[in-house]
Amino acid sequence: SSGINAEWPLRPGKKRDVMVSISSESKPEKVQKKSDPTENLDPASKRALTEFKSQMAKVVVNILGKYNKVDCKVGRIMDNNDFKYLARKLTHGLTEKEMSRKAVTDLAITDNLKQRVKLYITNYMGKFGPIYHKT
Repeated sequence: SSGINAEWPLRPGKKRDVMVSISSESKPEKVQKKSDPTENLDPASKRALTEFKSQMAKVVVNILGKYNKVDCKVGRIMDNNDFKYLARKLTHGLTEKEMSRKAVTDLAITDNLKQRVKLYITNYMGKFGPIYHKT
């Protein structure tokens, strides 16, 4: 161990009872990044996934739009930053969910998927009561 031993400065007449050891072995561990689900995909699959995610974002923003209106009774989104946060969070989450169900090349926005996304968002926003608050 090539650690450095250092003592706290002492006032004259005080006992030395505190010692600090600084060692190069106590470096903080690196934080592991989230794994990227697209890192092992070929370029064609990446393009397909990007296109799917773009289409999913349009569907999510379209559905969330009604929660941004003044006459919304449940889950009203008051802030534009909250709207953007929710749109991004839901788009990524729902895309991941679909990727777990189907192969990347089979991903497509269908009427059935739109209905499921609408139901999911309706249930999700219903949890917040009259006004959405970021958790």
